[in-house]
Amino acid sequence: MNKIRASIAALLTGLCLSSVSATANTFGTDMTDLWWNPSESGWGVTATHQGEIVFLTFFVFGADNTAHWYAGQASYTGTNGQGAAIFSGPMYQMTGPWFGTFFNPNGTSVRQVGNVTMTAFVDTATLTYSIDGVSVFKNITRQTFRLNSLTAQYAGAMQTTASGCASAANNGALERTMAINVANSNTTVSNSSFSMATNDGATICSYTGDYVQSGRMGASRGTYVCPGISGTYNLFEIEANPSGLTARYSASDNLCSQYSGRFGGVKR
Repeated sequence: MNKIRASIAALLTGLCLSSVSATANTFGTDMTDLWWNPSESGWGVTATHQGEIVFLTFFVFGADNTAHWYAGQASYTGTNGQGAAIFSGPMYQMTGPWFGTFFNPNGTSVRQVGNVTMTAFVDTATLTYSIDGVSVFKNITRQTFRLNSLTAQYAGAMQTTASGCASAANNGALERTMAINVANSNTTVSNSSFSMATNDGATICSYTGDYVQSGRMGASRGTYVCPGISGTYNLFEIEANPSGLTARYSASDNLCSQYSGRFGGVKR
């Protein structure tokens, strides 16, 4: 295997859309999270994503300033011109028996009050919905409570595609396995660092950058160095659970103008 393929295979292999993902959704980017508008604290939307369906639970307030409960079942309808996923469906209002008494299913009711559309990228989305003739448009983002700790050693695997290489022989797809050592500080939500070392048995590479998190999704941008190679990376859609972590990435260096791929790492 030539030098460039060995080096990029070492790139960030602790992290892609693989079986160690924390999500039950295998359809695409998992929208499951608590979403809100940071400028409008007090209301929000909880999204639960399974397959092509995103179930949205709204905690909002009515004209009388009292809490109201609505839910929408939005199905995937495609993507827009910017690549955002679009989910649309009916919006419902539910009523039921008082929580402090015996649950009586005959005391529940569900009525459609309008429709809802969520147009979402990885970390941000727009929400358009209607309730009894009142139309609402909101910009929302995933809400972050705590940073995930990625610090651990992993057994990793990665798939990448290289293009724009100085040597045409380096273009194309590659799959590789390696050992990964990741460290990220998580002292505050707004200020965190990221470092990683990879070793595929032939090449050792090191990566240094920042770490930011939006809800359950993490991201890191920075630089990497391998013997005779240096470049920049962009990790995104990083998810973590007790078994490991996954992510997608893009990168470029002095040998190839573009790498893109995904990877996953199982905790050792």
